[in-house]
Amino acid sequence: MESISRRLSSLRRFSGSASGRLIMASCLTGLLVWVVLVLAPEPVIIKVDGQPMLHRSLYRTVGSVLAEAGVELGPKDAVQPDPGATVTRGMVITVNRAVCVIVKADGRTMMVQTPKVPVRDVLQAAGIAVGPLDRVSIPLADVVAEGTVITINRIAQRVVIERYQLPALVERIDDPQMERGESRLVRAGTPGEAERQVEVTFVNGRPTGRVLLSNLVMRNPVSRLIAMGTVSVVSRGGNTIRFRNAIDVLATAYSFENGRYTCTGQLVHFGVVAVDPGVIPLGTRLYVEGYGYATAGDTGRAIKGDRIDVFFESERDCDRWGRRYTKVYVLQ
Repeated sequence: MESISRRLSSLRRFSGSASGRLIMASCLTGLLVWVVLVLAPEPVIIKVDGQPMLHRSLYRTVGSVLAEAGVELGPKDAVQPDPGATVTRGMVITVNRAVCVIVKADGRTMMVQTPKVPVRDVLQAAGIAVGPLDRVSIPLADVVAEGTVITINRIAQRVVIERYQLPALVERIDDPQMERGESRLVRAGTPGEAERQVEVTFVNGRPTGRVLLSNLVMRNPVSRLIAMGTVSVVSRGGNTIRFRNAIDVLATAYSFENGRYTCTGQLVHFGVVAVDPGVIPLGTRLYVEGYGYATAGDTGRAIKGDRIDVFFESERDCDRWGRRYTKVYVLQ
């Protein structure tokens, strides 16, 4: 107890002296400087979407400084440095607000909240893979903004094998035993068969393009062979008839009871026949077997195709003719 008393007495004498008071003042000054240095607010720069602001804070983490500055962070906002990082004097804290991006892919439309990052990062975060052939509406390196629409068209290519028929060509040969305008089937012909490899391009499941890779003929076609008449002169009733072609028709008789004038306004008479102008043009000179020389001078609603009406002045002659198949020669 005596030693403690002696030490306290010595300390009082020291602090009471001039040199003691000087040393104690220096210690207090150093302590105050240390407190100021440790507790002084740190100046930092906060940039929110590129807009800077200076802020001083005693907080030591980025997240706390932002909260003190009234900067609320959304779940998708990007912060650099990380909110848990320690604040240093003069630090620049960058906050990029998340934006809403529309992504269209695989038949779906998605609204994605994302920081302003390149398109490839948005797609990766959304779990959307882009194939080597797929087409993206925006370059993958472009940085997205509010309302950006990203459309992905899925591209696929598939090689398919197709079998198809080769049509049989039609060959015609002259037949001097038949009249011109007549024909006869000599050989029916058969189609050939071929195989081709085609690369088909699909966009979103729909075929949009084809490229022929190879073509192989499996069986050659056999042509269809038709004999064509060449005879252009015949003798009928002692008359030599030269004609361009002959037509087998169904001929019906008609008389004045069906009308007295033709479609062209001419008075009907023997030798006038009604025709389909698409088969025999009006005004064409004809020779009708069993009837004689005639002119295509009238038409009729029932006269379609290979049909004609032949005119007789009496009903008796009409009844005698009736309706029959006959041959009409279109004269030269």
